[in-house]
Amino acid sequence: MKYHLTRLCAGVAFLACASGAWAHSLVSPATVRSGPGIQWPTIARIPANVDVNVSGCYSGWGGGWCAVSWKKVKGYVQAGVLAPSGSNDVIVAPIVTIDHANLRKGPGSNWPSLAVVPSGTQIDVAYCSQGWLYGWCKVHYEGQTGFVNGLVLRRQDSPYAHTFY
Repeated sequence: MKYHLTRLCAGVAFLACASGAWAHSLVSPATVRSGPGIQWPTIARIPANVDVNVSGCYSGWGGGWCAVSWKKVKGYVQAGVLAPSGSNDVIVAPIVTIDHANLRKGPGSNWPSLAVVPSGTQIDVAYCSQGWLYGWCKVHYEGQTGFVNGLVLRRQDSPYAHTFY
């Protein structure tokens, strides 16, 4: 019994490490859910700047959900993470700064500034605390990792850029 429990724990630890490594390799991903709402489980993440197929949107683009497919992933993303690209293409919109942003050493304005990120700069967001619009987001910018206030970030060219998770 102890042997099986040890193997089970080792397997869970391996999966946690593997999924963590995979999650960090995605650039500003969109969360894909099994249904159209945040109450549905997360089934995948799609990186920014990739083409997705949209089969339909619900409640319109503003605040709605869209059924998407990408590679073997099929699910729902918030409409605000999508942006038009080219003639009939839709992409997961990259995240950009909407104003100059201080890249800080920690999550708060009391932490020292590591750099100033210019307005309109594409930035890789690993995650945000307390929600995308209200908290601090851990980001990667020009080889540095730090935190930026989520209020200065949005999905580029998204018709509903106020939502970007």
